[in-house]
Amino acid sequence: MKKLTATGIVLAVFATVLAVSAQALFTDTASVGSNTFTSGTLDISTSPTSALVTFDPMAPGDEVTNPITVSNAGDLALRYAITSTTTENVFAAELDLTIKTGVTTCTNAGFGADGTVIYGAGDLGNTTPINLVGDPTTGAQAGDRALAASANEVLCFNVALPLAATNASQGITSTATFDFQAEQTKNN
Repeated sequence: MKKLTATGIVLAVFATVLAVSAQALFTDTASVGSNTFTSGTLDISTSPTSALVTFDPMAPGDEVTNPITVSNAGDLALRYAITSTTTENVFAAELDLTIKTGVTTCTNAGFGADGTVIYGAGDLGNTTPINLVGDPTTGAQAGDRALAASANEVLCFNVALPLAATNASQGITSTATFDFQAEQTKNN
């Protein structure tokens, strides 16, 4: 029994030595700092910012044509759509809007010479927003315009009151607001 007790004591001492030596490990740590993340930006703007196509007093057969520059001052590529909302529906439905890209001389005289139609001829707008170019619904839609970061493009707007305009639109003022709505293209 003494041998058994002595063996038990030796085993207990051995277990203690193993436990102490298991806790005596060298350790070290390496840190990797300065992990910086910056979100990108979308920054769509237009020039001019108001009164793009204005005509007063307008008679059947009149038209007005002007360019607008659409810019992406952000650092992410974007796609955009254009909607139009008017203050009334009668005269706005009589006015024909056409939007083109690639027009060399964006004037009444130069409008028909070249360029690619991206809207129209169609109604100027409605009191309920209508899609002119693309669709502001999230995601890629038919007709959406793409702009790379720090890029711009010139669109040419032409509004005409056809000779066939009716008396119903006489004496009415319609004001249109064109909204340029952008979203990121990356991962979307």
